[in-house]
Amino acid sequence: MTEKPRSFTGTEARLLLRRARIGTLATLNQEGGGPYASLVNVATDVEGQPLILVSTLAWHTRNLLADGRASLLVAEPPEAGDALTGARVTVMGRVVKTDEPRVRRRYLARHPESAMYADFGDFAFWRLEPELAHAVAGFGRIETLAPDEVFPSAPELITLEESAIAHLNDDHADAVQRYATRLGAADGDWKITAVDGDGAHLAAGGETLRMNFSTPVFSAEALRMAFASLGRDTINE
Repeated sequence: MTEKPRSFTGTEARLLLRRARIGTLATLNQEGGGPYASLVNVATDVEGQPLILVSTLAWHTRNLLADGRASLLVAEPPEAGDALTGARVTVMGRVVKTDEPRVRRRYLARHPESAMYADFGDFAFWRLEPELAHAVAGFGRIETLAPDEVFPSAPELITLEESAIAHLNDDHADAVQRYATRLGAADGDWKITAVDGDGAHLAAGGETLRMNFSTPVFSAEALRMAFASLGRDTINE
């Protein structure tokens, strides 16, 4: 029997997470165990898993230290009208503290303003290790997604990300500027600050942009071809 197509795919859910800058983190209150929701800045790792930077002074951090179970909601409500017609994704799992340098780099690529306090002693980076995702894209478009549908393994891209960033910025600076221009940005010293299978983050003077590929890629060769295709498109425009 042919499997029914998803009304909201794992790729769509991951791209929503990539675009998000903020989200609602729900943790279990260490006093009584009730749900506690709080606003957090959000970034993603190469595979799309959510990253946060939080202080031990915050209730949500104390809750996570006692019980790592949590969920994160990101949403794109319309500017006007019923907010429930907009897309949103809730990722459920366990939030784990990490000191991986690439996590710090990717988070600050999304939130460069956080660099001023990222190294304070009470702050730490955490990753939400997903167990389930629930996606809603308006009425009637509701899906429960397994982790591998939203966050496919991409070990090759994890390994080459830093070298890809350096290559693009050092050898293709003109193309990087064209990428930014295509996204509506003014001229500036635009740099690629993060790369993944869905696209890249760019930054200049405190401003950040997100650029997505037409389709996801999962290998070094596919990544090279995706950037080359974008470069040709910007020349021809």
